[in-house]
Formats: sequence, structure tokens, C-alpha cells
Amino acid sequence: MERFDLNNIKRLIEEKYNWGPSDNWTNFHFKELKKAIEETTGDTISEETLKRIFGKRKVATKNYQPQAYTKLALIKFADSLKQAPPSIQEKKPQTNWRKILIVSIFPLLIIFLIVLFQKQKDPEFTFTCNNPTELSPFTATFHYDISEIKDSVFADFGYWGEYYLPPEKNIINFFYRMPGVFKIKLYTRSKVLDTLKMRSYSPDWQGGYYPNRADSLFEPFLNQSFYRQDGFFYADPEPLLSGEGVNLRDRYYTAYRYFSPFKESLDSLSLETTVENNASTGSMLCYDTGLQLIGESGIVDFNFTQSGCSRWAGIRVSDKYLSGEDTDLSSLTVDMSAWLNVKVVNENSVFYLYLDNQLIFEQPYEKPLGKLIGIVFYFSGSGRVDDLKVFDHDHKLFYSYDFGNDIEQ
Repeated sequence: MERFDLNNIKRLIEEKYNWGPSDNWTNFHFKELKKAIEETTGDTISEETLKRIFGKRKVATKNYQPQAYTKLALIKFADSLKQAPPSIQEKKPQTNWRKILIVSIFPLLIIFLIVLFQKQKDPEFTFTCNNPTELSPFTATFHYDISEIKDSVFADFGYWGEYYLPPEKNIINFFYRMPGVFKIKLYTRSKVLDTLKMRSYSPDWQGGYYPNRADSLFEPFLNQSFYRQDGFFYADPEPLLSGEGVNLRDRYYTAYRYFSPFKESLDSLSLETTVENNASTGSMLCYDTGLQLIGESGIVDFNFTQSGCSRWAGIRVSDKYLSGEDTDLSSLTVDMSAWLNVKVVNENSVFYLYLDNQLIFEQPYEKPLGKLIGIVFYFSGSGRVDDLKVFDHDHKLFYSYDFGNDIEQ
């Protein structure tokens, strides 16, 4: 640039740096411009001089002209702007879409590679059951192939503990001597490999007992007739001790269970029954009376207890569980020395519990329960149950039992 044209130089600088009108520039912009001029030309122009040039400071004359040294530096700097993008402009943040894309994709790529590696690394195995639904008692046949698994593999068939599976074999038979819904688990010491569900139905009600609140240790009575009293079920303590070997000094539970593919939804039914449990018939301190309704995908389980023992009350409805330990369940503490009329209603994903025709508890739930497949009464000590009726969503009776005669369906 042979002739010094200050207005042209200012225009050129403004266009190159895209900082907006110079009238709006701040100290930051003039510091950056001073630095760029020094780096490009080797000449120094003070920030104050640059502010006077761009009209940010008052000058003595209207047609302000900088000194000769400043003019030469500005001419050289303007020439450099015509030849290449300025270094200051490079400092302005720009959207680097390529970099953003790489940064976004990289973690996903790593996760994909890890998952792919794990899939390739995990050994193949098979674990199936020929007959997952049967009438009790029966033998279930499980086929497996764990030859590629280096760790020891075990199976839990729902009770009686774990079983080691020899890798050189591929069949194991397990005897289910009682009805119920059992969760089968295949696992090593480090992780669970697979799970299955076994359903064992019963042709009739089955009575049994188990230690304090340990229902997974349920044992059917050897004699399935002594508790079938005249019009109700009741396990008298004397034959419990003499015939069944139950230690009456330990806290024990008696239970009556019936499992059947009822084909009616537990989410839209009502149930009515009568129960009794008191110290004179063989109960214990803080005796419980409980009812469990088992669905294909969830359960309803609640227990009454005597007054003053609400700590031991509890209720589970599908995905909701409340314990007397941290919830006020005093509504479930009742006098059970005489027969109680209990009613359960499930409708519109809400559970309602009635006692002697009075609503005492309600609980909404989210996860569906599925079709009804099991009914269980349980008592701390020896309680009584009589007269069961179950109705569908139209209040039509689809199952009844008077605990003294044959099943009516």
C-alpha cells in the first residue's frame, strides 16, 4: 500500500476481524489488535493510539492523522491482511462440526467395542426345561450344555439348595413333590447365567408347615387328612407334634396352598373368606394370619396380627411393599380370637382390603399381576380357614371351596 488511506485501513481491519462496528469495541479488542500488529509487523502501536485512530478517544483536530511510524506500521499490517487470514481472527471461536462429531461418536464407539468384545468373550451355553408346567408331584427334566464355561456351574431349582452341574453331562432331573411357583437359577460364583420359572399345579389343597416366616422351607404334612376338620382346615397341635414331628416350642407356621391355572386375571377379581387364629387353638405371641394371591407376574400378600404387634404386619401388592417396621400398619392389627370376614378387591390397578365389610386399606400399583395361579393361607401357629369364594370382574363366581367338601369350579 503506497498511499496512506486511514479510512480504508480501518475498513479492512473491521472486515477481517468481524468484531462488529469499531464503535462497540472494548479494551479486549484493542489489546488483541495491538498484539496482532506486533506479531505481524514487529512494530508496536499503543492501545491508546489505536483507540484514537478508531475514534474511541478525542483528538485535537477533526482530520486526525497518526505519526509517520504508526502510518508505516498500519500500512504493513494492512498489506498482511490482504495476503492471509489474521491470527486474531483465528482466535474467534468457530464451530468445528467435524471435531464435535468425532467427540460424540468416540464414546459410543468405545461402548460398542466393549459390548462386542464381551459378547465374543462370553462362552456359549444352553439351559432349558422340557416340562416347565406340570401337575404335582412330577420330575422336571433340564437339558444343559456348559462345556465352554471354565467356572463351576450350579443350579438352584427353587428349594433344597444348590446343585453342581458336571460339565461333561447335559441332563439333570429334579423332583417337585409339592405345588408352587419356583424360580430356577443357573449361575457361577461370579454371576447369574440364566433364570427359568417352574409352575407346579395341585389337584387339591395341600397343608404343611415351615419355620418362623421362612416360607421357602415349606414342608407338606405327611398326613394330608388330619387337618381337614368338619367344615374348615385346622392343624391341631397334638397331631402336629406326635404325627408330624413339629417342635411346638419353636415358632412355626402352618399353611394351606392351592395352585391351579384359574384363567382369570388377578388384576380384576374379588375374594371373600373367613379366618380365625388365637392362643387357645395353638397360636403364639404376635400371631399372624396371612393370605397370599399369586399371579403369573406378581403377587398380593398381606398378614393381620394381634393388637400391639403392628411391627410384624406387612403387605405387598405387585411392585409395592410396606412393612410395619417403617410404616403405620395398625389397620392390620385385629382381634382374631373369633372368625373374621376378609374381602379382597382388585380393580383399576388398585388393591382394596375389607374386614367385616369395612374398608381398612387400599393401595394402588403399577405392574400388572397377571392371571391367578395360586392361593395360600398361612398362620403363625395353628389357625383356621373356612368358606372361600372368588369372583371375576363381572362378580361371577368362578371358584369356591368350603374346606369340608369337594372343590366347586
